[in-house]
Amino acid sequence: MSKSILVTRPDHDLITKYFCAWSQEIIDFAKSKNIDVYDLKGGKSNKKEFMSYINKHCPSIVFLNGHGNSITFAGYENETLIDMSTILENSIIYARSCEVGQKLGLKLIENGAKTFIGYNRKFFCGYTPGKITKPFEDNIAGLFLKPSNLVVSTLLKNNNAEEAHKRSKSQMYKNFRRMVSSVATFEERYSARWLWSNLNSQVLFGDPLGKIL
Repeated sequence: MSKSILVTRPDHDLITKYFCAWSQEIIDFAKSKNIDVYDLKGGKSNKKEFMSYINKHCPSIVFLNGHGNSITFAGYENETLIDMSTILENSIIYARSCEVGQKLGLKLIENGAKTFIGYNRKFFCGYTPGKITKPFEDNIAGLFLKPSNLVVSTLLKNNNAEEAHKRSKSQMYKNFRRMVSSVATFEERYSARWLWSNLNSQVLFGDPLGKIL
């Protein structure tokens, strides 16, 4: 296993375009730490490329961005990348996706993954309609995506998975408190319920002390 991170970031619809844009922050940070990055952007987030990189490089962190459900995770144009038979041995997995934390995350641990962090319900991301062509400049989206990025950036700083999980949830809680305060904008107050849902649906399975090697 290499000290490396594999990132899937399809960009075929609105939510995946947001995930793709905000994942660049993690890619740049990993490179600044001299960690090898395998970036499956756009159409490269397909089953063939994904499994080739997994088998060849055995990345220590697998950062999944895309759509999912309780038993599958998808890449570009919703092609299934991971199902209940997939083996991601010894990897720490973070899935920024709906519902993968219901069954699939646990199954990945059974199949040999070290740690899984993800969501057992829908993952929500608020956004500003006027910013959809510039997702990284969308402050509403940032309230959702900065805390989720914190999972991976914390791991890249050689902290363990439990610390990454806790820091992310702590930042979501801080953001939520602001979003329901008297200084919040209408858009922030309206979006607060969705961030609260993310906070309560983020789960950790496997080894809480798992670290990047």
